[in-house]
Amino acid sequence: MRSWLPVLRDRRRYIAFEVEAEDRVRAGDLMAEIRAAQTSLFGDLGSAKNRLRMISFDGRFGLLRSSHLRTEESRALLVTVTSVGGTRAAIRVRGISGSIKAATEKYIPQSTLQPGENKRRVDLGPVSGSVVRTRGREIDLCPDDPKMTEGSATRYVGLTSFDLCGEDIDADGTSDGL
Repeated sequence: MRSWLPVLRDRRRYIAFEVEAEDRVRAGDLMAEIRAAQTSLFGDLGSAKNRLRMISFDGRFGLLRSSHLRTEESRALLVTVTSVGGTRAAIRVRGISGSIKAATEKYIPQSTLQPGENKRRVDLGPVSGSVVRTRGREIDLCPDDPKMTEGSATRYVGLTSFDLCGEDIDADGTSDGL
């Protein structure tokens, strides 16, 4: 199936949210409660126009995709959810963005981006901080000095494994444990 041209696609917004609950919340139960609240607030037609979708949810933080024209309705909808799966819960909207990457970097804390990873530190003199994620030879680093990323649209500094190992042509980035 061929995708639509960008001008013909529906514009989307990504809502970063946090769930505070008395017990563990499953993504399926949360989405069922959101859909029920959406139907009761806006009816079937309003629910269909919003096209709300769950992008990710890790038990506490998550992302919802919404129509760009209905972001305020979506925010109001999330406030009305008071219980999930029989457990008292509250949903707090952390922010709204136009892309998944921006919503994740701006509004979801870095400790939840890679839940299975332990904290790794890098200290190269002028650049030091915690490794957030690695993709092949690319490394995203959250610097200790917040002024390092001041004026940019991101919180992270990009490095490669060659930056950590030196400028050896045969360096593979494994000698430092990454």
